[in-house]
Amino acid sequence: MATVSRATGSGRRRRRLRQLTRRVLSPRWWYLLQGKTAPISVRAGTDRGVPVDRHFIEGFLRDHGSDIQGTVLDVKDSLYTKRYGGDRVRKSDVLDVNRANSEATVFSDIRDLKEIADDTYDCFIVTQVLQYVDDVPAAIQACRRILKPGGVLLVTVPTLGKLDGQEDGVAGHFWRFTPDSARYLFEKHFPPERLEIQGWGNLLLATSLLQGLAVDEIAPHKRNHYDPLFTCGVTIRAQK
Repeated sequence: MATVSRATGSGRRRRRLRQLTRRVLSPRWWYLLQGKTAPISVRAGTDRGVPVDRHFIEGFLRDHGSDIQGTVLDVKDSLYTKRYGGDRVRKSDVLDVNRANSEATVFSDIRDLKEIADDTYDCFIVTQVLQYVDDVPAAIQACRRILKPGGVLLVTVPTLGKLDGQEDGVAGHFWRFTPDSARYLFEKHFPPERLEIQGWGNLLLATSLLQGLAVDEIAPHKRNHYDPLFTCGVTIRAQK
């Protein structure tokens, strides 16, 4: 175990060094002066540090860590279940429609989740998924169905940002969401008093997100300011 720990720490240091090198070689001020049409990072900022949207997504999950407990379903992998649920999680499942995913334990289409029985999970984590789903109302209904009474759905969706998916062979990228559209969709399936819907973003975050800057390249007091006119993403907590 000690050897693994050292290797992991060494890997983190190497990754951080690569990110810092990238920042030195491609400083944001030089990029802006050049007026390029391509982003400073084609990897949405992962090569410079923590991407802007991931900062807010992970903050949302951290703030609602107590909901990630019991029997939990996550999408594509169990990283967030383990990171924010810890020993509160009794059973962890991973959902994917792609049978080539070796980490998945449940193969099903989120539009119906017909392979999963009603009232199965205490928590379902759905981060940055619904924009790829053509029939969002059907997906929300299916997500609600598989939750136990009192179970919690933790969802994040984008308002702005790179149209990801093409490089991963995703069939389509259909939607962008606002706090208003999220409320309209989720109130059809969850009582309003059991919904917590919030936006995040401002003009600086919006431009930084599109450019592919890392979140710590933005001063904390500037990234924590929310301007609804320039919403970048939406977080949704829905309880059955």
